[in-house]
Amino acid sequence: MTEPFELTMEELRRRLDAAGITIVEERLAMVRKLLSDALVHVRGLDSRTIKTVEPAVRFAAGGEVRDE
Repeated sequence: MTEPFELTMEELRRRLDAAGITIVEERLAMVRKLLSDALVHVRGLDSRTIKTVEPAVRFAAGGEVRDE
């Protein structure tokens, strides 16, 4: 079984495809380990506890006039 925040090879391949990156098969295990180590802190972060410093952007699809 993989660790909770460790990437699977399938997830790594999907990420590489999405980014348009080609990596030789022999390097995939090393890249998976490095990326898993880098993402462990991001995945463990609860973004709900972070205070928002800017208001969310709101879009008016109908071209309505904004309050300024």
